[in-house]
Amino acid sequence: MLKRFILENFSSYRDENILELTAGRTELHPNHLVEYPKQKIKILKSAVIYGANASGKSNLIKGMEYAKDIIIRGFNEVETYKKYFRLDKNCSKKVTQFEFELELNDKFYSYGFSAFLDKKIIEEEWLFEIGKSSDDLIFERKKTNIILGSKLTKNKKIKNRFDIYIEDMKNQTHQLFLSEISDKNLDSVESKIFNDIYHWFDEKLIILYPNTKFSNISSIGNDDNLSKIFKKYLKRFDTGIIDILLIEEDFEESFKEFSKAIKLDIEKNLIQKGKKRATLRSNKGHLLTICRDDSNNELKIQKLGLVHSNKVDDIFELHDESDGSKRLIDFIPLIPKFNDDYTILIDEFDRSLHPKLTKDFFKLFYELNNFKSQLIVSTHESTLLDLTLLRRDEIWFAEKDKSGASKLFTLNQFKERYDKKIEKAYLSGRYGAIPIFQDFDELEMDK
Repeated sequence: MLKRFILENFSSYRDENILELTAGRTELHPNHLVEYPKQKIKILKSAVIYGANASGKSNLIKGMEYAKDIIIRGFNEVETYKKYFRLDKNCSKKVTQFEFELELNDKFYSYGFSAFLDKKIIEEEWLFEIGKSSDDLIFERKKTNIILGSKLTKNKKIKNRFDIYIEDMKNQTHQLFLSEISDKNLDSVESKIFNDIYHWFDEKLIILYPNTKFSNISSIGNDDNLSKIFKKYLKRFDTGIIDILLIEEDFEESFKEFSKAIKLDIEKNLIQKGKKRATLRSNKGHLLTICRDDSNNELKIQKLGLVHSNKVDDIFELHDESDGSKRLIDFIPLIPKFNDDYTILIDEFDRSLHPKLTKDFFKLFYELNNFKSQLIVSTHESTLLDLTLLRRDEIWFAEKDKSGASKLFTLNQFKERYDKKIEKAYLSGRYGAIPIFQDFDELEMDK
């Protein structure tokens, strides 16, 4: 679980800002948190972030994904140009910092790093196990100097091994130590935490944007359980879709609308390089999966087919559906993860969805979540601002100050009553984080 995320000098965030998921003293909705009695800590299962357009909601989520990309893909694979706060010229000379506090296997850890992004130079990196009274160092890095904690030095064999890795890192100013060690996939107990943290970023942290599409179409035909989940929830959300299946088409016929260059590139990757499948979206909105048939090495096309009636023998394609139905199809594969141990972030959660659907989706998350998954969303949908649905400490706001820097703050700091109609208070401007418009009478209009 994510306990806390901190970022500084990234995009619209100049100063240190913290998304805090440690539960406050609110007693409502006890099923919205996971309790760790040993540490006397309660972690929230959700957070909902509000704010005007360009206030920093999306940049918070992008900051988390950006840190993930550096950890998983490395600095050489990510764009680093002018990712710092650009409205203060001094920030180009300052480090950008990311820090995550995580719960893994009932223990808490702090992992983070700071870097000069334009230069792709790691300035600092650290990993601590967070204790009840003090923190236990696992490793700490300043530039290329890496210090190991007692967990890695008390065993001489492990220490000697890590000393070699540290020596190898002295010329790798752009490589994270965590990524380097996890890439070696060591099997010792002492080094397991490197793999566990890397795995959390790689597999357990899921981030969706408005343009994120469900691309694993072929799973519909091969995974009966996934097909059942789609049918069940498309019906529950009243989309009018009663069945979902795969349509197979001829490769040459389907590729008429694509350029010859795209066709050749697909053939090269799937046949010459031996890949199994590729997914692309046409100009007309068709979502296609191109699969390689192992038996004859030929290519075939698969599309989603959507059935609306048992009485009419007609199958619709994805581009025929409403934007709301398409958005739900992107979300439904998340539902089996609700009762697991994932941290799911969705930017512009309410995009194309009816207000009732956004509320029902959140209710479904809590209905199914009996374990440790988290749902963190940015949204404009004010109907979620309901203390019968959310706790005060789950509601966050983002807004920009006069210098253009984003800042985060929580509803909890306003000490509102539990029966307060906070949607109305928010829309009236009590908490800030809403658009401020100039009076139209003061604007000169061209005639």
